[in-house]
Amino acid sequence: MPEGATALEIPTDRPAYVTHACFDGRRPPASAVRLFIPPSERRRPEEVKVYFNLAPDPAMVYFAKRHAYAYITPADPPATFELIHPTFYGDVAVRFRTPEDREAAMRRQPFVLDGATVKLVREGETPNVRRVSHDYVVHLALRDYPVQQRTEKRIEDNCSSLGFVREIDPACFAAPDLATVRVVVQLEDPREIPREIRIDYCDDSTSVIPVEIVKVWHRSHSYDADGQYVRLFQAPAPPAA
Repeated sequence: MPEGATALEIPTDRPAYVTHACFDGRRPPASAVRLFIPPSERRRPEEVKVYFNLAPDPAMVYFAKRHAYAYITPADPPATFELIHPTFYGDVAVRFRTPEDREAAMRRQPFVLDGATVKLVREGETPNVRRVSHDYVVHLALRDYPVQQRTEKRIEDNCSSLGFVREIDPACFAAPDLATVRVVVQLEDPREIPREIRIDYCDDSTSVIPVEIVKVWHRSHSYDADGQYVRLFQAPAPPAA
């Protein structure tokens, strides 16, 4: 915890687990198990919260700005419409050649064809997207973490529902299999952090990773007077010349 920070109460009313899929063709770790999931727990959640990088890659920002999502009224469009590639954001996704082409289309809408109305909505502005605050910082210990999942990208992906990953303890990358991985996340509410992360593999096995909350504090203690984030873990040494 940063010097001078006040430790906040660690919540006890936390979700049981969150599930992430790893279907990238890698062999599941030897520690993975097969879980029996009761039918009552197999429902898709009504809402999934995903934390994105606060300073995203400019190339990804450009890519996102080429997209819009079309909402078509009535729900049963005429036969002249064919909806392909269904999406969670609207009736169909539309990708433009450039962000400027998307904005030109936005200015000309709504579009009407054969009695159906098409309205475009920008990426990130659809009705089922809600922007949240990042008021709390939490130090987490991820127990029994398989070495096969121990890359910066995989750790960030597996923790994306917990919060925006601010730091990963560099010591974890050289640690043996199933050693604890320590991360610092920034999020809206510490009560959202589950007791387990479950990583599902293509052979129906699962890595079960217990999640311990070590400390919780307000974000104001993790930023200096210039608004720059102050690391909790020592930064890794630069590579030798």
